[in-house]
Amino acid sequence: MSDKHHILLVDDEELIVELLDSYFQSLGYQVTAVSDAEQALALLQGNTTFDLIITDINLPGKSGIDLLKISRELRPDLPVVLVTGHKTMDFAISAIKNGATDFITKPFQLNNVRKVVEKVIRYKLKTQKKERIFEYARFIKMDFEFPTREVDAGVLADYLARLLLKTRFCNEGEVNQFYLVFLETIVNAIEHGNLELASAIKGDDFDRFLKFEQLREERLQDPAYGSRKVHIQMEITPRMFTLTVRDDGPGFDWQSVLRKAEMETINLESHGRGFVFIQSVMDEMLFNEKGNAITLVKYKEE
Repeated sequence: MSDKHHILLVDDEELIVELLDSYFQSLGYQVTAVSDAEQALALLQGNTTFDLIITDINLPGKSGIDLLKISRELRPDLPVVLVTGHKTMDFAISAIKNGATDFITKPFQLNNVRKVVEKVIRYKLKTQKKERIFEYARFIKMDFEFPTREVDAGVLADYLARLLLKTRFCNEGEVNQFYLVFLETIVNAIEHGNLELASAIKGDDFDRFLKFEQLREERLQDPAYGSRKVHIQMEITPRMFTLTVRDDGPGFDWQSVLRKAEMETINLESHGRGFVFIQSVMDEMLFNEKGNAITLVKYKEE
């Protein structure tokens, strides 16, 4: 079942490396072997494609657990199998909680390692097939309502941007620009909308930034602000998508901000620079009369 699946093998024991390397290559797998986590991370930060990481838990420098945690951030869809001498249920639970897809205990039999590897890759392929379902969607509508204190703007922006990739609305190279647009829009709804924090409070001075963060935390804990909702609607079709973000704040004078942008009087210290960036990516940017809701529109290029 290999189909030239690529395994990244991380272990500083030469005999183990030679054994697993030659075994899986004989089965038709491509194997890249390194002796420590640092080398593995350098490969993960590059353009090399891997289908699976097999790493010993005890490595020189960063441990296998460290590699596992960092790899989950760099390549969240890349499964990791931990190899260890521990044979306790506590270790198994800890490994899975830290994000390991499976684990292998030493000493091991090669056929058992093969079963684990094939099971993990089979699951990965099934997951990829499930993700492809989105490619055939003709219309998707999502409607969220988050209490302000529960919103993780980064996580939400990444999810929405990745949804565009799954539906083939955009390619991998365009995901980041949509992520940044969505992040800017959601953060504005949280900070300037529901928490009523003026951008001028933040400034560029570090002390002012700390005061801004302190005030932000205080307002998140204050029911008058933190209990307000962030309302998000997203609609995707093969030809366009719209994202509407509405907050429960008092709104703002968006006409004035847009006039400044048109007159090129927005500077890098102004929150209005976010609107300039959004305009550069999106085809349309619409506001409601109150100024507490923004709708972003993007048409797919033919």
